Amino acid sequence: MKLEKYFMSKKLKTRKKPIITDTSPLLLLLIGLYDKNAIKGFKRLSEYDSDDFDLLLQFVATRKVIVTPQILAEVSNFAKMLKDKTDTFSEIIGKNKELLEKVCEKYIPKNDILSSQELVRFGFTDVSIIVAAKENDALVLTDDFLLLGICKKNGLDTKNMKEILAWKEIFNTSF
Repeated sequence: MKLEKYFMSKKLKTRKKPIITDTSPLLLLLIGLYDKNAIKGFKRLSEYDSDDFDLLLQFVATRKVIVTPQILAEVSNFAKMLKDKTDTFSEIIGKNKELLEKVCEKYIPKNDILSSQELVRFGFTDVSIIVAAKENDALVLTDDFLLLGICKKNGLDTKNMKEILAWKEIFNTSF
């Protein structure tokens, strides 16, 4: 599957706010691009299906996507759990290498994370998302209600995955 089919030019990407994806949305993208059928069988993504993947892909396709090293580490740890196959993780990475190369990585120094008052309550990954979103004027995409709440409290643009997936109900409705 050619990613050009899904990702528009850099010029179009810059017209919309960049997105910082939390772990679950990025994992859904990577697993869906690897094998849509694997989504439902993967415990971490059990609430999602291939239609959800398609909607998420459409939502991020025209935007700059940003991740932090902490997000990538979590995704890596969860992806290794898929189907308990030793080769699956390397297959997922191999199939998604082109996508991962296009995703922007924002490094947040550990001291910036350690100085955050939210660290104790939310952890390294969530604080890295908050800091990166502030620094990049980016929209945070998450399915974590605690992270959603702290982002909104900090005045950050935030979308819950449920908001995006609500479009599925609109498209499935008969008129």
